[in-house]
Amino acid sequence: MYEHIIVPIDGSKHALLALQHTIQLAQNEASCSITLLHINPHISINEVAIGVDLIALQEEEGRLILVDAEKLIVGTGISHKSECYTGDPAQLIVNKAKEENADLIVMGSRGLSLFSELFIGSVSHKVVQHAHCAVMIVK
Repeated sequence: MYEHIIVPIDGSKHALLALQHTIQLAQNEASCSITLLHINPHISINEVAIGVDLIALQEEEGRLILVDAEKLIVGTGISHKSECYTGDPAQLIVNKAKEENADLIVMGSRGLSLFSELFIGSVSHKVVQHAHCAVMIVK
């Protein structure tokens, strides 16, 4: 039923639960692949003023989050890849799913940014509204 599943990973417990559900789904499919997707939001702080390369720190944190997530897949025999981007999470998830002709996006109901969710609207809500494929939200 599913050939390619996108799983956004942000390090939250809900994202890891979404990945666990995806692994179960993929193991029941003959040739299902998974793309783990980590998106760093844009930072609009003057890095020179604080003397820290926030973008480099953000990218390193994203890589570590993906490495931890990959540990759940290794040994399952499921084909997978990991990708890390910077930008608007909802927009990039939707675009990546369309680019890769994904059958399904599986994501957690809540990420790490409660402040952003309260004032801007949740990433999962935006993905559900704009995705070309099915979206499963895991609680």
